[in-house]
Amino acid sequence: MIEKFFTQQQTLFRMRAGILGPYLPAIAKALDEAHYSTATIRLHLRAADHFGMWLQENNIAVADVSEVTIGSYIRGLDRQCSRSTPNGRLPHNALDRVVEALRQAEVLKSATRAMEPRSTAAEWLADFDHHLDHVAGCAFGSRDNYLRYARRLLHDVFGDAEVDWSRLDASTVTEFVRREAAKLRPSACGQPATAIRSMIRFLASKGAVPAGLHGAVPAVRTWRHSSIPRAISAEEVARVLAACDTESEYGRRERAIVLLLARLGLRAGEVIRLRVDDIDWVRGSVLVRAGKTHRERSLPLSQEVGNALALYLRQSRPGSTHRELFLRWRPPFRPLCKSVSICTLVQKLLKRAEISVHRPGAHVLRHTLATEMAIKGAPFKAIADVLGHGSLATTEIYAKLDLDSLSQVAMPWPGGAK
Repeated sequence: MIEKFFTQQQTLFRMRAGILGPYLPAIAKALDEAHYSTATIRLHLRAADHFGMWLQENNIAVADVSEVTIGSYIRGLDRQCSRSTPNGRLPHNALDRVVEALRQAEVLKSATRAMEPRSTAAEWLADFDHHLDHVAGCAFGSRDNYLRYARRLLHDVFGDAEVDWSRLDASTVTEFVRREAAKLRPSACGQPATAIRSMIRFLASKGAVPAGLHGAVPAVRTWRHSSIPRAISAEEVARVLAACDTESEYGRRERAIVLLLARLGLRAGEVIRLRVDDIDWVRGSVLVRAGKTHRERSLPLSQEVGNALALYLRQSRPGSTHRELFLRWRPPFRPLCKSVSICTLVQKLLKRAEISVHRPGAHVLRHTLATEMAIKGAPFKAIADVLGHGSLATTEIYAKLDLDSLSQVAMPWPGGAK
């Protein structure tokens, strides 16, 4: 099967002779049946081949592969640096699809069992994830963020060895959080502190670490409502919509997504979770499923948004048994996995419309809707209901945009106007 994607005999011989060589045909077949492109299948096969060579170099048998093993391999990859990521980012390793293909093909039963969490570190991370989901009630994105920093801390302290919580002291926690925060922008440097503080409190509740160790996590100084929500003007929103080519299938998809963000204020994650059944065409409403705030809300479906969605569904949406409204644009046509796909789409449209905004993404259009509502005098309760905020304190950030009301309560400048 791999001969369909590689023609050089030297490459074929190396792949077949590798430790994962016997499983590459099954991987290629599974990906081909899922209608992946030839270039993507070649990428995944090369990723499996490189991973197999790394296993051989480190004398690791396939039966001994675990999540910890895969994590060690990924962390060892060379980071890719760019202007947007000066600290570097890990390259796409394609192992997730390789493991999924192996499981679906059922050709690596022993390896599949080995890939399930079975090390002490993996078990602690699984328990922490269960706590975040069922006790703390964190959304999937928050859980993923917390687990990422928890996994890094465990690897820094214990590596691949057994977990000994007595080695986790205050100085180690402080140094780790400071090091991770230094990699981030000022607005995001509180993420590692919040994640590690939550993990240590969980460990303390289990008796694994002393109570009060969370105090070693350094506090991040922040000023409430110190920034202004990034938004664009109504004219710029019109330019973004005009940048969508409605004569093309992809352009109709772009316009439908942008209108959901700009007219209904949906989050990127809410867009990818939206299902065909969530649109009530008779009543003219859209049901936004529980997500970040664990609350459902129903929003009115305007004629503009409804027409764009109907046009997309009739002429652009790929045929699929999946009920999610928006699917992958290229085969295999399955639901979108991460909200970054929506953010990337908006970034490209902003660039195409020649609109410059700080940290462009899907949230810009959400902020734009809220800003427009605040300027027009909408009650903050109404804004919170549309955006799905769990607390009015979150909506207060838009108060500073109502300049007419602020001018009535502003204190005079010392010494008079200049």
